[in-house]
Amino acid sequence: MEDVSGNKNEVVLLERIAIALEKIATLLEQPGNGVFNVTSNNQNSNSVEEITDLKNEIKVDTLIEKLKDYGISVRNYPEQESENSVLDSISNFMGTYYTDIKEVYERIKTSLNSAYDITLNMKSFPQSSVSASCQFCNRLYEIAFLSKYQYFKSPTFTIKATPNKIPPAINFLTGHWLECFVKNTMLKIILSIPYQIEYTYIVNPQIILPNGDDFELDVVFLINNNLYWIEAKTTSYQNYIDKYSKIAKMVGFTNKKFLVLTEKISSETILHLEKTFNFKIIYVVEFEQQMKEVLLKDIVI
Repeated sequence: MEDVSGNKNEVVLLERIAIALEKIATLLEQPGNGVFNVTSNNQNSNSVEEITDLKNEIKVDTLIEKLKDYGISVRNYPEQESENSVLDSISNFMGTYYTDIKEVYERIKTSLNSAYDITLNMKSFPQSSVSASCQFCNRLYEIAFLSKYQYFKSPTFTIKATPNKIPPAINFLTGHWLECFVKNTMLKIILSIPYQIEYTYIVNPQIILPNGDDFELDVVFLINNNLYWIEAKTTSYQNYIDKYSKIAKMVGFTNKKFLVLTEKISSETILHLEKTFNFKIIYVVEFEQQMKEVLLKDIVI
């Protein structure tokens, strides 16, 4: 005779497993909810709920007051509520898979200043680049940042696209995506570290320097009363790094300064730049790993 109660128990168990897997998948998909295990002083890995309970997002006013210690006045800044979850998601994808989408992204960005559409033959590209590039273009097409997009499979393996030259698309694709990626990655790291953390942040604050000059910062975090100034560049860093260095000296900001680049440069060049300009240089796809190490050292030790 068939054990009906046993079958029912199996069904219930499978349903519970499915629900648990769905919750885990949802957590992993959300920016700021990535979890990695950290052990220190015999501390075991924590649950997501326990780690989240240790975090306290404080008022932005605290960060603004902290900047005043360096003679910096914040004139205005975008409200966090105005951030866009769809663009945040695309930004995270771009930063994570930048090596794969680099060619098509650079073509799209360049074409924003021309009358030409883009055509990219990907026959010699690795499959990971083809897949990521097509996904990237499709997501831009969905939000109307591309007015046309088509991928031609074998034998041509070609992407054809027309950027939509509208202000939101231009602003996002020429650099704001990288600032969003930096912000989201910092939040992800903060929320994953199983220690008590107070934090807040500003993206694109308009500031007044001690000498009266206007300036705009990219991303600033205040974490356990430590300031982290992060500039993000999708263009040639050579035109900016000296200016950043001079501003840092002017305000007396001697540490925790970072320049995130989409340009891959040699380790020798990085060492030279860091020594000359006193900014830590980070390649975009290495940002999460390197900043995780920085924050763990600052927070845990």
